[in-house]
Amino acid sequence: MALKLRSHVLAPGGWIPAKYTCDGPDVSPPLRWTDPPSNTKSFAVIVDAQEVSAGARVHWLIYGVADSLRGLPEGVPPLDTVENIGIQGTNGFGNVGYGGPCPPPGRNYHYVFTLYALDAQMVLPPRTVKVDLVRSMQGHVLAQAQLVGRYSRKQPGASPQGVAENAPVLMDESVIPSLPTALNNAMYLIGELTTDAMSTGVLAEINLKFARIEDIISEVRFNRQQEGWGFGNPRSLQLVDEHIAMLDLLILESRARPCTLQRLEATRAALVSHRQRIELP
Repeated sequence: MALKLRSHVLAPGGWIPAKYTCDGPDVSPPLRWTDPPSNTKSFAVIVDAQEVSAGARVHWLIYGVADSLRGLPEGVPPLDTVENIGIQGTNGFGNVGYGGPCPPPGRNYHYVFTLYALDAQMVLPPRTVKVDLVRSMQGHVLAQAQLVGRYSRKQPGASPQGVAENAPVLMDESVIPSLPTALNNAMYLIGELTTDAMSTGVLAEINLKFARIEDIISEVRFNRQQEGWGFGNPRSLQLVDEHIAMLDLLILESRARPCTLQRLEATRAALVSHRQRIELP
């Protein structure tokens, strides 16, 4: 099975909460991953920005992570060596450890979390820079996985544009609807809020996602399992991701409508909760 990297605070392609950026406490987000290849000896994680104009490009280097670990906790301290976790390199801000997104205001920027499963321990000192880490990993990468998040900042003095920063990322299990119900709720709300009054770009993107969902839906089969809902087709995760992406677009369009925003965030949180339980049981 392919190596997968996920976080319960960040859906794939979703918005990075301000807590993990320079607009908040700027702590590292929690990460978790599936079992790696059997001969894995260590892990490394690199976080960098896709766009050159994002300012600092390298946001985190951590290596020498034990092969027995299946994740990193929130808020890894900015130390050269963190006991039972790993060794940290120098980020693009010139500091050791994690430095979250802090792009110029205006556009959206993409940040890539890449996990590497390695067949050897990286014998590197603390504060190593990215180019040296990448060079040392050459020929040792057994598998890799990525998680991409987005972040955007408004003009100085305005609040950051994180989506669903106040949404309940971890929900009370007793109030989470079943997965089919959560998907139906999302589609009903998306249909209700998608109108010709929306910006042309957002409307076009939502229509494109509707077309993708129609293509996926015929292949998806839900199977009741002992704990929660499982998917019978690999494309089913795509189905959930397309719904989450449409909710993200509508959340951005609804920032001035608190009641609508609350409905969108609750609907999104339910889908994110199911996604994490399905993919990484």
